[in-house]
Amino acid sequence: MRVRVACPGLAVALLSALSACPSSPADGETDERPDDAVVDTGPCPAAPVGITLEETGAFLPGDDANARDDGGDGVVVLMGGGAEVDRASARFVDGARGGEVLVLRASGSTSSYTTYFSDELVARVTQPARAVATLRLDDPALGADESVLCRVRRAEAIWFAGGDQSDYLVAWPAALQEAIARRIAAGAAVGGTSAGAMSLSALAFDARHGGVTSTEALAAPGDDVISVTPSPLAAVDDVIVDTHFSARDREGRLLVFMARAGPGVRGLGIDEETALVIDGATATVLADDGGAAFVYDAEGVGLDDGLDMARLRRRVLDDGAAVAWPVPLDDAETFTVQDGVLLPSS
Repeated sequence: MRVRVACPGLAVALLSALSACPSSPADGETDERPDDAVVDTGPCPAAPVGITLEETGAFLPGDDANARDDGGDGVVVLMGGGAEVDRASARFVDGARGGEVLVLRASGSTSSYTTYFSDELVARVTQPARAVATLRLDDPALGADESVLCRVRRAEAIWFAGGDQSDYLVAWPAALQEAIARRIAAGAAVGGTSAGAMSLSALAFDARHGGVTSTEALAAPGDDVISVTPSPLAAVDDVIVDTHFSARDREGRLLVFMARAGPGVRGLGIDEETALVIDGATATVLADDGGAAFVYDAEGVGLDDGLDMARLRRRVLDDGAAVAWPVPLDDAETFTVQDGVLLPSS
């Protein structure tokens, strides 16, 4: 299931002070934004100073290779950080259906993913990408430059590298975020690792005030540093994602993120060297080193004097698990949380 609007409809008191989400057009109306009027012909412009670009070929106009015969959504690949899971990365490249793959990042190498997606995965993919490009926005404001927007419009698969999610969710300009959202809505494959994966959930811990540990979050679950907001890059409904899950002991903070997000929002924790691949109504876990994905929901959440959850459910999905999406939790473990302490249900 995909998010089809820029702002999830969550009437949550803890989010009410946030800026209102931009309105979406009513059914039957045209969303007339400046980018929609661009005549997309010819080569994409060269990147100016402030953008570092490496690409294997031209991004072609007007060839939506990713259009699905069934009209469904594109593949979503969420990785938990650490080494990439090649099996999941190949699913992402195959999601481009032979079209162009674009990597977006705010820091790090421009050659690593370009080589990885174009060359290193060739033996694993069904249909190699026609071109792969990595764009690093050294100057965030240049995310609205036509050299970037052109490649986003033509990408059949978009990948978000790790780093700091505040770069993607806070620093990048709205023009870039909206262009990405339109490609996701049009069925382009999308994926990311670490901060990139966190940015793709319906709501996200945006890290605009810095990071937070589980100990810190559980001690002060209402603190302003825990900034949970609707993601402009949302690719999945009703979920908030955390990564590096077991390695960095992040269960406590994910539960706080869920409480801050409000009713109906599930938590999804993903271990390092682990990926959750969502393809239509099916989710598959692929892990290389004993990792897992952890799915949570809760009822009766309170934050007054510490984190309380009256009924918390957790399901652990190991390598190879293939389940319905959204993940059924009928047989999940059941817990309660009292003053930030996880207790088995009586």
